[in-house]
Formats: sequence, C-alpha cells, structure tokens
Amino acid sequence: MVFISLSSYSQIRVGPPSGSLDGSSSLEVESGPYSSGSPYRGLLSPTMTTIQRDQIVNPAKGLIVFNTTTNQIEVNTGTSSSPTWTAGGALTISGNNVWSLNGNANTTNNNFLGTTDNLPLNFRVNNSRAGWVDPVNFNVAFGSPTLNSGATGQGNTAYGSGTLQSQNSNAGFNSAIGYRSLRANTSGIANNALGAFTLENNTSGHDNTAAGNSALRQNTTGNYNTAVGTGALPLNTSGYENTSIGGNSLANNTTGYSNVAVGQDAMVYNVTNHDNVAIGSSALIKSTSDANTSVGALSMMNTTTGGYNTALGDLAGQNNTVGSYNVFIGLNAGPNNKSLSSNNTFVGVNAGTTNSNVATVNNATSIGYNSPIFGDNTVVLGNAGITSLRCNVTTITALSDSRVKENVRSNVAGLSFINKLNPVTYYKNKRKEADLLGYSVNNIEEDHVLHSGFIAQQVAEAAKSVGYNFEGVRFEENKYYTLGYTLFVVPLVQAVKDLNSKIDLLESRIRMLERNSYTQAKYKSNKVKDTSVTFQKKIRGK
Repeated sequence: MVFISLSSYSQIRVGPPSGSLDGSSSLEVESGPYSSGSPYRGLLSPTMTTIQRDQIVNPAKGLIVFNTTTNQIEVNTGTSSSPTWTAGGALTISGNNVWSLNGNANTTNNNFLGTTDNLPLNFRVNNSRAGWVDPVNFNVAFGSPTLNSGATGQGNTAYGSGTLQSQNSNAGFNSAIGYRSLRANTSGIANNALGAFTLENNTSGHDNTAAGNSALRQNTTGNYNTAVGTGALPLNTSGYENTSIGGNSLANNTTGYSNVAVGQDAMVYNVTNHDNVAIGSSALIKSTSDANTSVGALSMMNTTTGGYNTALGDLAGQNNTVGSYNVFIGLNAGPNNKSLSSNNTFVGVNAGTTNSNVATVNNATSIGYNSPIFGDNTVVLGNAGITSLRCNVTTITALSDSRVKENVRSNVAGLSFINKLNPVTYYKNKRKEADLLGYSVNNIEEDHVLHSGFIAQQVAEAAKSVGYNFEGVRFEENKYYTLGYTLFVVPLVQAVKDLNSKIDLLESRIRMLERNSYTQAKYKSNKVKDTSVTFQKKIRGK
C-alpha cells in the first residue's frame, strides 16, 4: 500500500497506514503489521559482491548496497567520482559516534574507545571475557580467556590466552604475561610470570618471579623463587628460595631449596638438595648433594654426591666426583683424574695435578701454578720451576709438648750416622724431575743453580747401616725419594753430644797425664836435691 500525502512537497508511505508521516522523511517504509503473509517485513537493499559494486558507474554519495563479499551494508560516503564504501555508513569520527571496522580517519585527542564512567571496560570473544580494564580493583586483562571473571583480588595484570584463568579468590598483585602463564593460580599473591607456560601450575605459591618459556612451570606451593631463562626451574613444585638464571638451570629441582644456579645447564640434576651455589655454564651440572659453592664455567662439573666443596675458576674441581670438604681455586685446580678425594685444598692454575696412578688424595694442600700433589697428608708449595722460598719469618714451628709424646727413648744415632753422610754439590735436571714426578714439562726452564745437599739414597743407606730409622728420608708413592733437611738437626745435635763426650774423655785423660807428668817431675826434682845434699856432706867431711 502506498500512501501519498497531499502537501506542497509530496511524502510517500509504503506499508500499512499508522498515524501521520514523519515530517523529516520523504519516504517512510512501515515494517507492519500486515494482514497476510509475513506480518512484519524489512527493506531489501540491492545485493552484490565487491567486484560487482565496483562496476557501478558514478555511484551517488549516500548510495546503499549490501556487499555479499564482506557480508555487510555499505554506504558510499565519498563522492561519485571517488567513492568510499563504508560499513554502516560511518563517514568519519567527527560528527559520528561510530568506530569503523575498516579503520578510522581524522581522529583527535578527544576521540577514544572506552567508557565515560568509573565502571570496568569489558571485551569479549565468542561471548567470553577477552579483555577487562577495572578502575576499581586495578585489574587489567587481555586474552581469550583471561583473568577469571570471579576473581576479586586487586592489582592483577594478565596478558595472553589462559593467563590467571583460575584465579577465584582475593589473590592480588600478580602479573602474568604470556600464553597460560599463572593459569592455575588461585590464591598465590605477588607473583610475576613472563613467557609462555611460566608458573602455569602455581596455585598458592607467592612472591615468585619467572621469565622465560616454561620457567617455574610446575611450581605449585613454592615461594620466593626466581627463574630466568627458557626451562629454568621448570619442575620445581614446593622448593623455595631458589634462584635460577639461565636456560635449563636447576632443570630437575622439585623440592630443593635455597639454591643459586646462574648459567646455562647449571645444577641440572639437583632434585631435593639445598644450599648450593653454581655460577657458570654447566657448573655443578651433575650435583645431587648439599652446600657446594662452584663459580666458573664447568666448575665441579662431575661432582655427584660430594658436598661442602668450594670451587672458583673455570674447570676448577672438574674431576671431583664424591669427594667432600675440598677447596679448588684457579683454572682447572684439583686432581687431573676422577677421584674420591676429600679435605683437600688446591690453589692456583692446575694446582694439585697428579699422575694417573693417584686415585685418592686426602688432607693434602697444593698451592701455586702447576703445583703437584703426591699423596695424603702432604703440603706442596709451587712447582718444579720454583728456585726460592721466602718468608718473613725464618722458623717453622711444630707441636712438641711432652704431654703428647709416649715411649720416649734416647736412641738417636749421632756421629755414627753423620760420619757416613756425604755432602755433595749438584745441578738438577728439571725434565727428569718432571718425568719422575708425573707432571707436564711444558714451560720448564733449565736450573743453572749449583745446589748443595745430600743424595737421598745414600742417606737412607747410611741410616740403615747404623740401625737408625731416620724420618728425614722418605720413599714417596713407591717411586721417588725426598729429604727433610731440617730433620738432620736432631742427629747433628746427638753427634755434637757424642763429640762432647769424646772431648770430655780426652780432656780427662789429658788431665790425668798432666798430673802423672807433674808427679814424676817433682819426684825427679826431689831426688836431685837429696843427691846434692849428700854430696856436699861428703865433701865437708873430708
């Protein structure tokens, strides 16, 4: 039905008559109701594809079509010579309260997308929360899904699909950035998760920081942990106060606590142990013990159950396995073979290097570059190139208290031993020494110093010949002899006493001889006097 108003300007109504025509319209189409067919009807715009639309010649400004390619009504908001097909007919921001789905132009500082009140701004995807800006509780979330709508806590930030998805309590001040980060968090507070799967399974753990793909992924109740790097502390569940910086560091830690691992693969095999420090790539990589401190790439890399060790320097203590209470300071410090050694101190580059025959060294100290170690309970200062040992004091003292000495006997060989010694001068062949002791000949310099001393084998033979068990000569490792020159003082003192006894005896004999000589001289003198008197009497008598 067409209703035509009879006025100065014609107006047309299509559809059932219903009241007066709107004065602002030239054409008014009524939706219904109709007495037959569909009771209510719409206006059908011309339908066409984008290609077909673009074939319209000089489309008038305001021309309306339905684009089947974009599946939306479009209006030419441009000109006939330069058409602009705008969805819904939104021409510009200015003068229209509409944001175009195809972009907007001529925006100003006064244009915005948001609210004008103090209520949260909500975004949805598939009718589920995908964005949330809450000015009351200070929560910000973007992702699908993200930040459970039942969460009541404050100060949470969630960016990424699945972030803070399970939070349903007053938990607050969590930051989750990355796919599924802090996904299972319910009551944990003050956690920071940056990266996909970071702190994904955390429930009540608090004050944790994770940055890097899967860092602290399995943590549930652990607190005060810091994990930085892909795969850092990924299996930690309830361990606390751990610091893991570097990809795969502390990779297998579950309940271990108070550990520090800095460097790729540092402390990979630690599971439940505590109070370890590993700084450097692969430092303490195999350790399953407590209280080790290892600083330097590959330092103590083979230590397993050994504990309470300290290593400083690349490769320091690299061959220690189960040894404990050792100190390794310097590049490659420590025995050069895998050992069970404990209670040792090695200071210096390559300090404590040993030959392959030494499997275990205990209570030994080796100080200096390339300083060797030869057995238990020994101290070595320097390497074969050392020609002088200087100290501000001239005496080394040792405990010599009578209260600790038993079975004391005065049976030290004196002159009998000393008289058999043969002092000599000699030059030392450093290369032969290195070969005998089993250390490298690299950088060895020839020794041009003329030394004075003894030959250890001769000293041993001299002591044996007089039945003296002299501790100043030793046969080390069943390979070579050493001499303790200070220990010669004891038999020398005894030799002086022996000499003094001989001198006393000789002096006694001399005094006896002198007395006998004096007596004989006096006797002779008296006899001469008697003879003279008798002779004089005889003369007078004549």
